[in-house]
Amino acid sequence: MNKKHLIIGIFIVAFSSYYAFKNVSLTELGIALKSVQYIYLIPAVVLVAMTFLFRAIRWRYLVGSVKNVKTADLFSPLMIGFMGNILPARAGEFIRAYLLGKKENISFSASFATIFVERLMDMMVFLILLMGVIFFSSTIFPQTVDGSSHPLMGHMIKFGWISFFGCLGIFAFSVLLQYKNDLAMKIVAFCTKPLPDKWKEKINGLVHSFTDGLKILKDVRGFIASLFWSFLVWTAMIMTYYPIHMAFGIGSQIPMLTSVLVVSLTIGIFISLFPAPAFLGSFQLACVVALHEIFGISKPIAASYGIIAWLVAMGFIFLAGLFFIVKDNISFTELSASKDQAT
Repeated sequence: MNKKHLIIGIFIVAFSSYYAFKNVSLTELGIALKSVQYIYLIPAVVLVAMTFLFRAIRWRYLVGSVKNVKTADLFSPLMIGFMGNILPARAGEFIRAYLLGKKENISFSASFATIFVERLMDMMVFLILLMGVIFFSSTIFPQTVDGSSHPLMGHMIKFGWISFFGCLGIFAFSVLLQYKNDLAMKIVAFCTKPLPDKWKEKINGLVHSFTDGLKILKDVRGFIASLFWSFLVWTAMIMTYYPIHMAFGIGSQIPMLTSVLVVSLTIGIFISLFPAPAFLGSFQLACVVALHEIFGISKPIAASYGIIAWLVAMGFIFLAGLFFIVKDNISFTELSASKDQAT
């Protein structure tokens, strides 16, 4: 494991946790946690499970452009990969690509390309939802003393624009790789011109292999089906926060639909900007920002909400990942080294 990544990960956890729990006493946190109606967490866990079922079905369409793989065979690399995000630098994505490649005899680059397209689709749905919140629910953001828009809204808009142009550029180049491969490779050659020949050859080989995993872009029906399942993934993920709202009794205090949208989008932004191991700290800070800063929920409630919501999601991921590790007889040593082996 790269020590630099570990140090950065620990710093992010410490920094974000400090601001998430700043001015919140253990007594206040304990009272908030005791008031939770934990029975509502059962449907929340079911919805988390549905999210990963939809992810597996979507991944089948994406992997199908390279090789026909059953949905059931994708659960193991999917869940172990998400569990692998307890390691720094989002190592779970590399673990997932490595495990799929090893299990189904697919090159790492082609396998990783399917995950790349998956993330691209997630970003597309995310931007659609973010646009909806900004343009149709902008009044939820508190105004400053002089009546101007709250800085949080400005930051969300900036993040949206940066993500949009980044997503557009990546998508355009991916399409170019499929339909105008020669032109795309000329662009790669131009960008790698200053590098040694050894690195040029390695990058060209990776790009060619990566292109195989992008064949879904030529399959119109498969691409549309993948987008459809992407919307279902996000729908189930957002719905997860409904029962958690009810568990904390805040569903009647703030607008339910808008608040669960804002919570899920804020979490998405924070774990992207601050990729802490297992999203620890950044996840809780996102919940505090969304519930406390935007909707005015007391900080102890918002902070405890962040703890419970994180445990619901990561608890399921960890247990499911552990189940498949035991079932497939995979060692933790192999997992921790898979990123280096794959590359």
